Amino acid sequence: MTRRRVAAWLAGTLVLLLLAAVVALSLLLQPQRLSRLALDTVGGILGLEISASGEARYRLRGTPMLEVRDVVARQPGAATPLLRAERVFLSLPWSTLRNRAAPLELDRIELDAPRLDVAALQAWLATRPPGDGRIPTLRNGLLVNDGRIDGDGWHVEGFGLSLQALRAGAPLAAKARGRLVLASPTTVEFDLRTAAERVENGSGAAVTGHATLDNGSWRLPAYLTASGPLRYDAGILRLQPLRFGASARYEGGDTSLPFTLGLHGPLRLRDGAWSLAPADVVLHGEGVVPDLDARGRIALSRALLLGLSGHMAEWPQAWPTLPPPLDAPGAPLPFSIAYAGAPTLADPVALQLAHGDARADAVFRIADVLGWSQDAANGSPLPPLRARASAPRIEVPGGVLEGVEVTIEESP
Repeated sequence: MTRRRVAAWLAGTLVLLLLAAVVALSLLLQPQRLSRLALDTVGGILGLEISASGEARYRLRGTPMLEVRDVVARQPGAATPLLRAERVFLSLPWSTLRNRAAPLELDRIELDAPRLDVAALQAWLATRPPGDGRIPTLRNGLLVNDGRIDGDGWHVEGFGLSLQALRAGAPLAAKARGRLVLASPTTVEFDLRTAAERVENGSGAAVTGHATLDNGSWRLPAYLTASGPLRYDAGILRLQPLRFGASARYEGGDTSLPFTLGLHGPLRLRDGAWSLAPADVVLHGEGVVPDLDARGRIALSRALLLGLSGHMAEWPQAWPTLPPPLDAPGAPLPFSIAYAGAPTLADPVALQLAHGDARADAVFRIADVLGWSQDAANGSPLPPLRARASAPRIEVPGGVLEGVEVTIEESP
């Protein structure tokens, strides 16, 4: 080969290399193409189709950064997106971009106005390989602003979440706030802190913070604590056992009733339904709120199911006085309570009481009884309920009644 041909070959090769470099660089420097590369990488690892139709910007120096808008993530073939977001900020190391087979490692995620569909999330989780166990790493944490979570008959609005870092086997600390909207007009405002010993199945987790239940006519502000080993398997979230405590106060009109509540038992969440069974319940109150210990079952989805049996420490002084020997000062009273209705406790409650051979069955609405207790001096001496009571013997002033049966007919 002559020197001239060698020079021409080298010149042509150099031109081709430069042309290829220019083309590659032009492709790489287009934000939409880079965002597509990054989102395909994350989506491929998670088994999701992730697209972004809005503006995109990026940074390549140091740790690559990508910010995209109008993001949609869905399970392949699903009609309903799992997640929508107005803005997603994603920072991820070059190693994640180069090796899709490695466990997902990110630097930081920020989400503005995300909307999560719980049913679509559960459907996607059901397709994940059993025992996958690949927990994403977030070296500099997660921030969620103004989010929304849509469930079956409920949603959370104004949802905010922040955590400092996420790494398998390391401790976790997070903050969450928002407004849970149940059947109108019932809402629950919450501001909670979460901590876990380690990010792995079966590790101890704890939640503390404030929550306020408001149904329009009354409020229930409370300070909450909950803890227990947390596990997720086969679509079931378990906190087993749950240790729950609440220091709360009922506020309605001029009435303020403080009380404390404790719950213990295996808590399960599956397909949007919560259950606590068997449930141990302890309640301590003042005024019309009794002191009691009970055991039974609690379930919550679109309706609240409650079935408890136990002992009331004594008949509350704020309740209508019982005649002897039913009053039995200081004696515990066996009881059972059942409820099936709206989570707001707006539907009738069934209550059974027993003392010796005496029995009482009543059906009432909690709000009606609480309202009656506020104005008992100016209204009816009997609470608004439907009841039937029987006793083999009752002492009354000036005599004794035997084989007594009493019926109160007032629709709850």
